[in-house]
Amino acid sequence: MNINTKITPRLKMVADLVPECSLVADVGTDHGYLPIYLVSKGICQRAIAADVNLGPLSAARKNIAQTRVKDKIETVLSDGLKNIDHADCVTIAGMGGELIASILDFRKDSMTRFVLQPQRAMSHLRRYLAQNGFEIKKEALAKEGDKMYCAFYAEYTGVKCEISEREALAGKRELIGENPLLDEYLSYRRREIIQALESIEKAAIKGARYEELKRLLEMYV
Repeated sequence: MNINTKITPRLKMVADLVPECSLVADVGTDHGYLPIYLVSKGICQRAIAADVNLGPLSAARKNIAQTRVKDKIETVLSDGLKNIDHADCVTIAGMGGELIASILDFRKDSMTRFVLQPQRAMSHLRRYLAQNGFEIKKEALAKEGDKMYCAFYAEYTGVKCEISEREALAGKRELIGENPLLDEYLSYRRREIIQALESIEKAAIKGARYEELKRLLEMYV
């Protein structure tokens, strides 16, 4: 298998945030492409490919078996982190922010480094991380087709805090740095909010949600 052809821009963004480590656990591994890539590139020495469903896990096993790193990747049937005892870094990508937060509730004490890529509810996840002792150290952006994605690298420090609504929604600019996709990403998010506002206006049912969206629109600048 040529893993380079299987890694999408979104997964490459996630992989680029993973620190060098002995063991990475990929939760919700789907086809197993991310752990295969991380081990093949020497970013991680070994990997756990975990999924809650047997179908994706079987697909991951078949893909792993076709690689030269098959002896370095273990597949585990697990509901989130429940059947994973240890990992130097945990990756959770392609899920909603609420679901990722619920998975992190089962973090083991030895798990302190996380790369997270929420598909939605990013503000929920950022707020959860701050309130539960995680610090976001880096953020990254990727474009795939007509969609754009954001991912975080976070470490568990035990220090809990509150963050502003603006930071929960759009993160800290200094964590993204001079990312060439930043302006396009902010415009992308603004368009999503504008479309939601227009739908509410067409339905002629303006309420609390409409006012909330208007407020959020001003934060993506």
